[in-house]
Amino acid sequence: MSPKRKTSASEGVVAAGATITVVNMIPKALSGETWQDSEPSIAVNPENPSHIVGTAFTPDPFGGDLAPIYVSADGGLTWTLRSTVPSQQQTHDISGDFGGTNGTYYAGLLKVPGDLLLSIARSTDVQSTKKMKRVAGTQDADQPFVRSVAVGGRDRVYVGFNDLAKIPGATASLFMSVDGAAPTPKFKKLRVEHRATGSAGQNGPQVRPAVHPSGVAYAAFYGWRAFDGATNLVTADVVVTRDDSGGTGPKPFTDLVDPTDGVAGRIVAAGVRFTWNSRMGQQRLGGDIAIAVDPTNNQRVYLAWSDVQAAGYTVHLRRSDDGGRTWTPNDVRTIALATNPALAVNSAGKVGFLYQRLVGVGAAAHWRTIIERSAKGGGNWSTSILADVPATFPVPQFQPYIGDYVGLTAVGKTFFGIFSANNTPDLANFPNGVRYQRNADFQGRRLLDVDGVTVVSPSIDPFFFKVSA
Repeated sequence: MSPKRKTSASEGVVAAGATITVVNMIPKALSGETWQDSEPSIAVNPENPSHIVGTAFTPDPFGGDLAPIYVSADGGLTWTLRSTVPSQQQTHDISGDFGGTNGTYYAGLLKVPGDLLLSIARSTDVQSTKKMKRVAGTQDADQPFVRSVAVGGRDRVYVGFNDLAKIPGATASLFMSVDGAAPTPKFKKLRVEHRATGSAGQNGPQVRPAVHPSGVAYAAFYGWRAFDGATNLVTADVVVTRDDSGGTGPKPFTDLVDPTDGVAGRIVAAGVRFTWNSRMGQQRLGGDIAIAVDPTNNQRVYLAWSDVQAAGYTVHLRRSDDGGRTWTPNDVRTIALATNPALAVNSAGKVGFLYQRLVGVGAAAHWRTIIERSAKGGGNWSTSILADVPATFPVPQFQPYIGDYVGLTAVGKTFFGIFSANNTPDLANFPNGVRYQRNADFQGRRLLDVDGVTVVSPSIDPFFFKVSA
């Protein structure tokens, strides 16, 4: 009998002019786990890209008083867990980003225990086991999303979130600091919605900041205008705001005005519709927003959002070359039956576009995770499939099934990303190769426990990937 092949050692596959590396992030010591590790985010230290942090709905394996993050010290090839987040055993929503001055990592999380309690925590050494320091927080918050950049030698930290304390009213907000690495940083709350929310009484939970080293900052969100409680139908505007001084002035995020009503915030798409908490491939739906600014040009911005079209739930991608004042009249890319768009632009001005698309129907349905790249502002796309996995199993343990978002960022010319997906060890599911840390029998397409013998049921795992020029 030939020996079982327990891991794939695929270090990187050359595809579309780049080397693509995909890694299952669950450590070998946790080979027996079957948790739904969904809704991932990623952060890469711009001063040392070998140091990377990933997050997901992952509990502390020992049931401790702190929640874990995934940490890599070798550019994403191997991962360990560090239980350092100030939240009991695990968190609710969490995302993070590195600043650019001293390697400080900032996390925005909904703390456990806590009823929508937002905490901002930071670490000056993510490789250590030292508890992260909580530096700010607020109540009644949803879906924190962190972006940070160094401006004038200080870390500016922006946390997009939905401020449910303002219901009924405008709830799309930012929590920001101009010096996140200060001994006691000051954070302030900014409202980025400047219109009425109508019968909806609030904005969508997705509030996404994008920041440029020049200090120019953007925020994108759904301006909900109506909500039908009988059908859960949402009618919303897709809005982008901008602040040329990064939110430090007396009237923050009012530098971009819509020509139709003279109100701050450019309406990129008006009256879009989708059904709140609907389902596609076992994943809940309720809108998607992603935004990225070109590091070589603070006026070039990319925006993605989702709505319902005749073809079903659809992701749209557009571009602005003048700071959000005008946008491409038509979509740069339109992807039907897709969700979880993420955007990043590398140091050469190449845009990366990540999303997860449902293909096939019934028992043949698959979630296909795709990264597209374009060096021409949205033309001549190269497309790579990172994962093509069954969508019908495992059954959901909770919602979101694979997450309300994925992660994509760029350092230099390299794109770094993270997504969650079915973890069945089948090389046919990973066209650009994959590397597993947890025990896996690729010939038998089975997960194995720590003992290398006991079969483990498939579950949802986070996967890291890197696209190197």
